Amino acid sequence: MTTEILRDKPGKSRAMIEAHNEALVDLAEANDKIVLLYADFPKGTAGPYYRSKFPDRFYDFGIAEANMVTVAAGLAEAGKIPYTHCHSIFAVGRAYNQIRQIAFDRFNVKMILCNSGIFWSFMGGSHQSVEDVPALRAIPNLTIISPSDPVEAKKATIAAADYPGPIAIRLAEPPVPTIYRDEYPFIIGRALTLRDGDDVTLICMGIMVHTALEAADLLLKKGVSARVINMHTVKPLDEEAIMRSANETGAIVTVEDTNIIGGLGSAVAELTSETIHIPIRRVGVKDRFGQTGSPTELALEYGLSSTNIVEAAIEVMSRRR
Repeated sequence: MTTEILRDKPGKSRAMIEAHNEALVDLAEANDKIVLLYADFPKGTAGPYYRSKFPDRFYDFGIAEANMVTVAAGLAEAGKIPYTHCHSIFAVGRAYNQIRQIAFDRFNVKMILCNSGIFWSFMGGSHQSVEDVPALRAIPNLTIISPSDPVEAKKATIAAADYPGPIAIRLAEPPVPTIYRDEYPFIIGRALTLRDGDDVTLICMGIMVHTALEAADLLLKKGVSARVINMHTVKPLDEEAIMRSANETGAIVTVEDTNIIGGLGSAVAELTSETIHIPIRRVGVKDRFGQTGSPTELALEYGLSSTNIVEAAIEVMSRRR
C-alpha cells in the first residue's frame, strides 16, 4: 500500500459537498474572481455562509439550469471564475447544449455536479444521474473529475480554480469515509496508485474507490494481489498508468457508479483495445435506470458491492492468457 497517500485507517464519514463548500469559501476569500451560481440547490451549496460573506458574488437561478450555465459562460468571458452548483441529472439533462458551448469556446467554468451517480438513494430513478459521465465524455475540451472522499473533493475544488478551461466535478451524495492523508498530492489528470499488486488491476473512480479497497482486502485473503488505481480524472485519462498496469498485471476490472456504456470502463477498454489485448470486466450500472433504496441496497441490486468486484476480478483473471 502506498502509505504516503492513504490513512492508516479510514476516518469519519462525511459528505463530499461539505468539504467542497469549505474549499469554495476559502477560495473566494483569497480570490475575488471566484463567483457562485446555483440552480434550485440552496442548502447543498456553500449557501447562507457564502451569501452573507460575498453577496455580490452569489447568483440564484432557481430551476433554470440552462440559464445558469449560460450566465456562467458570460462571467468567465468577463474574467471571473464561476462555479456552478446543481443536481447532476439536471445539469447534464437540461443544460447539455450550454455545457457543450462552454467547452466549444473553452470558457473557464467549473461545474459542480451534485448528487452524481446511482447512490442518491432516496430520490430514486428520476433524479439518479447514471449517464453523466457517458454524456460528458463525448464533449471535447471538457475535463471530468470524480473525487472519492472529502479530502479529494476539497483538493479538486482548489485545483480547478487554477486549471484553465471547463471542468465538471462529480460529487456523490452519501457520506463517505475519509481515506486520504491531508497532505497527499492531487494533480488533475494524474491517477493515484492506492495499493500495489501483481495479479489484477482495479481501476476505480469516485464513491467506488473505498469499495474497491475493501475488495482488494478480500482478494488478498484469497491469495490475490490486486493493484488499486484511483482514476479521479475520468477525462483526460492517465493513459500511462493504465497501460503500465495492463502490461504488468494482465487483467483489469473497472469500477464506477454510472452506466458502463460510455463510462470509465468504456474509456479504459477503448484505450487498451488499440494496443494490447487483455481481459477487462466492467463493474457498474448495466444500462438501467436507478431506483429508491439505501446505498447498501442499491449496491447489492446493481452489482456494486465489494463482493461483486471480487467475483469480477477472479473471473477476469481466469481469462488471462
